[in-house]
Amino acid sequence: MAKPMTVDHKPASVHILVVDDHPNTATTLARAISQLGDGINVISATSGQQALEYASNDTVDVLITDMMMPGMNGLELIEHLQAHPAGRPLHIILMTAYDVPGLKETTRRLNIHNTIIKPVPTERICQIVKQVLDNMDHVNAPEGVPENSPHFKIMIADDIPDNVNLLSRFITNEGYDYIVASNGIEVLQKAHLEMPDLILLDVNMPEKDGFTALKELRADPEIRHIPVIILTAARPSPNDIQWGLSLGADDYVTKPFDKRELLARIRTKLRVKEVEDSIRRHNRELSILPEIARELSARLDVNELLEVALRRSVETLGAIAGHVITFHPREPLHKEYRISTSGTPQSSLQLPPLNDLIQQIKEKRASVIIEDTHEDLRWQFGTDDSTRSVIIVPMIGRFELLGLFILAHEQSGYFNVEHQVLLQAIASLASIAVENAQLYASLIQEEQKFTAVLHNAADAILMFDAEKRLLLANPAGRKLFTDYELKVGQPLPGGLGYDSFLRLLDQTELSNASSSGEIEWPDKRVFSAMLTPLTEGGCVIVLHDVTHFKNLEKVKNEFIATASHDLRNPIASIEGFSCLIEQAGPLNKSQGEFVKRIQNTAESMIELVENMLDLAKMDLGAEPKHEIIKVSHLLSEIADEFQPQAQAKSQLLTLVKGRNGVTIQGDALQLRQALRNLVSNAIKYTPNGGTITLSLACEADTVKIKIQDTGYGISLDDLPFIFDRFYRARHQETKDIQGNGLGLAIVKSIVERHGGQVQVESKPGAGSCFSFSLPVMKQEATTALTSETPS
Repeated sequence: MAKPMTVDHKPASVHILVVDDHPNTATTLARAISQLGDGINVISATSGQQALEYASNDTVDVLITDMMMPGMNGLELIEHLQAHPAGRPLHIILMTAYDVPGLKETTRRLNIHNTIIKPVPTERICQIVKQVLDNMDHVNAPEGVPENSPHFKIMIADDIPDNVNLLSRFITNEGYDYIVASNGIEVLQKAHLEMPDLILLDVNMPEKDGFTALKELRADPEIRHIPVIILTAARPSPNDIQWGLSLGADDYVTKPFDKRELLARIRTKLRVKEVEDSIRRHNRELSILPEIARELSARLDVNELLEVALRRSVETLGAIAGHVITFHPREPLHKEYRISTSGTPQSSLQLPPLNDLIQQIKEKRASVIIEDTHEDLRWQFGTDDSTRSVIIVPMIGRFELLGLFILAHEQSGYFNVEHQVLLQAIASLASIAVENAQLYASLIQEEQKFTAVLHNAADAILMFDAEKRLLLANPAGRKLFTDYELKVGQPLPGGLGYDSFLRLLDQTELSNASSSGEIEWPDKRVFSAMLTPLTEGGCVIVLHDVTHFKNLEKVKNEFIATASHDLRNPIASIEGFSCLIEQAGPLNKSQGEFVKRIQNTAESMIELVENMLDLAKMDLGAEPKHEIIKVSHLLSEIADEFQPQAQAKSQLLTLVKGRNGVTIQGDALQLRQALRNLVSNAIKYTPNGGTITLSLACEADTVKIKIQDTGYGISLDDLPFIFDRFYRARHQETKDIQGNGLGLAIVKSIVERHGGQVQVESKPGAGSCFSFSLPVMKQEATTALTSETPS
C-alpha cells in the first residue's frame, strides 16, 4: 500500500514535486531542496498516482521523478502532467538507474531538461534546482503588481468543477476575488450584478455557449467594457481563435495552459482595465462638469447655487456628507448636505473646530485630505462621529478666498488625488458662479440706487441716442416740456423754442467731448446744461435751473455798481478834503494828528471797499484772463515794488530765483494782487531788522511760490481760520497793525480760480511761510498761445 505523500503547507510561490517509490529517498531529497530558500514549497510522493493527486489540487513548477516505479512509471507521469489543465512543469528532472535504449529520444520528446543516473548525488540535484530558481522570474511577485489586490474581482465561467477549483486557487493565491458562472446565461446575469473586472470564459457550456454569451456581452453598453479571456480546450483551432477574437475577446488561451503565462495575461488585462476605467471616470467627470456648470450658471442666488454645488459634489464623489462655508464679511454662509442611505432623514453632522485648519488653507490656498480623522489631530471628532476621511478644497475667487468645500466619508483613506482634482474643478465653477451672483446683486443694488437718484433728482436728466431720439427722462426732465409732450423714442422737433438746446446737442455730437453752456427755455427760464457723449452714440444732458441765480447776479451787479459809486466816491472826497485842510492855514499839533487819523481811516476804508468789490467780482464766477505769465519776471517786479517798504523797517527782502522761463497761464493783475497781499503781510508782521525771502521752485507739473518771513508767527488756534473773510488774529505783538481781514481771503480765491492751492506753515515767534502752487503750462500750449498773441 502506498504511503501518503508529504506536503509542506508554508506559503510559497515555487512548488517542487519529488516522486520516488523509495520513501527515504524522496524525503531526504525533499528536505535538502527545502533548505535552498524560504520561498519554496517541496512536496514528496511515493507513486505516480499520488503525484497526480497533488497536481490536481495545485500547480507544479519543478518535477523531480524516478523513472522506474510500480503502477505508473516516471515517463507516464510526465506525459500526464504535460496534458494537465494547469500546464506542464517549468523544469523536469528524470532519475534512472539504467540508461535504456531510446531514453535520449524519449527525454527529448517529453522535453525533459535533465536526466541523472543513480545513485543520485543530492548536491547535484540541489545545484540544478538552485539554478532553476535563480532563472525563474516569478519567484517574487512581479514588480509594480501588488501581491494582494482584493479590489479586483474575476469571474470564472466554466461548467467543470475541477477546472473551477483549479482556477479559483490560482486566482486566490494572486490575491484576487472571484465569482463563478456555470453557463452563458449566468455569465450575463452576474456580469450585470457583480460587475467583475475580468471574465475567464469557457466556450463549451450548457444553455448558452461562451461565444454566444460573448457576443451578447459586447452588445450590452453596461457591460461591454469588461475584458474577456477565452480559456478552452474544446476549440483550439486557428479558426476558432480567430472567431473568438473577432467577437470581442481580449485574449484566447487553449488548455492545457501554462499557469505563469495565464497569470501574466490576467495581470496585463487588469492593468489595461485600470487605465480604461480611469479614462472612463475622467470622461464621466468631463460630462458631469458641464452639467454642473449649466446648473450653477442658471442661478443668481448665492444660497441656491451653493446648495446645488454642494449636493452635486457629495453625489459625484460618493461622500456621505458635505459642508460649504463662505467667508463673506457681511453675510457668511454655512450649508450642509447629507446622503440618506436608509431612506430616513439623517441627523445633522456637526463640524469640529477647524480654525487652525482653515487658517492653514487660507495661507497656502491648497486642498487638504485627511485620510483618517481618528488618527489626524487636525480633526477633533466626537464620540458619535462616523466620519473617517475628509477632503477640504478652497473656493478661490479672483481676489480673495471665498470659502471651503468639506466632504466626509465613513471609510478611512477613501478620498484620493482624483477626488481632489474633481472637487477643485467643481469649487472653481462654484467660485465663478458665486462671484457672478455677487456682481449681479451689486448691479441690482447700483441700479436701484441710480433709479432712486434719477427719480428724486431736482435737476432734469435727459438721454438722447445718435439720432437725437429721447431714450430716458427723469420726472424733472418730463416736467420741462409744458407745451409739448415728448415721448420716449421720438426726436425733439425744431421751431418750438428749443433751438439753442438742439444746437448744443449738435455741437457735442461733432466734438464728441463733454461740453457745457446756458440755454434759454421757451418760458424764459435759463438752464445750465452739461452734456456728456455716450460711447455708442448720443449723449446725456443734465439741466440745472439757474434762473434764480441769474436774478441774484443782476441784483449783485447792481449792488456792486452802487457800492462803487455811493461808498468809494464819498470816502475819496473825505480823503481829498482832509488833504486840503493843511492848505487853508497852519494847524497846531493836535489838529494835525486829527487830520492824519482822518486820512489813515479814509485810506483803510478805501482799501476795504476795494477788497470787498474784488471779492464780490470773484464770487460772480467771472473767468480770469488767460495770458502767458513768466513767473520769475512777476516775482522780480513784486520784489522791486516792495523794497522801499522793507528798507523803511530795516528788513532784508531777497528773491531766490529758480529755473528761468517757467510760464503759467492766468490773469497777471489778479496774481500780482495775490503776491502783493502776501508780501505786504510779511513786511507788516515782521519786526524791524527781519528777513523776507521770495523763492520759486518747480515740482512735477506745478510751480511753487514761497514767501518766508521771520515775523511774529501764527498760533495753532488761529491757523485754520486765517483765510476766512474778516478774520484777524489778535495778539499783543500785532494789535496795533492795521488790516481788514480780507487780504488772505482774496489770495485764496485768486489762487483757487487759477487751479492752484494755498498752504501755510507757521509757529509763534519763528515766522511764517506762505506758499501756493499753480499748474505749469505745457510747451505746446505755450507755443499756441504765443502764436495767437499780437506782436
